[in-house]
Amino acid sequence: MYFDIAQLTCDLDSRRILSAIDIKPRSAKEIASASRMSMSRCYRMIKEMEQNKIISRASIDRREMSYISNLRSIELRLEEDRLKLIVCYRDGTITDLRLGPEDLEKQVKAPMRQEMAQDLLEGTGSIEPSTIS
Repeated sequence: MYFDIAQLTCDLDSRRILSAIDIKPRSAKEIASASRMSMSRCYRMIKEMEQNKIISRASIDRREMSYISNLRSIELRLEEDRLKLIVCYRDGTITDLRLGPEDLEKQVKAPMRQEMAQDLLEGTGSIEPSTIS
């Protein structure tokens, strides 16, 4: 979940949305205009960011809903081959997560093996590295 937050905040459109609602709540229409994106893209991004608790609904008007950022700051660092993610929320909560190579291998290995086997069975994949650049 926390690395989903890091990935979302690295996305240019997500950063535009967060910048638009950092100080004051705005409606989806205002966010789309300030972020220079289509309404449909804006709604998709808002939904994903709301599911990851990056933004929240600030107020519900009769016709429009306003959103505000839950994040104060986010920091992703690589320290001595360990990833360190620090998420500071608007309410003062701080999440500090550290993952080393062994932690990442545990999370990635099992699903990769299953996907690789399925690709090989279907004849659509290869375990050989790609030579296309």
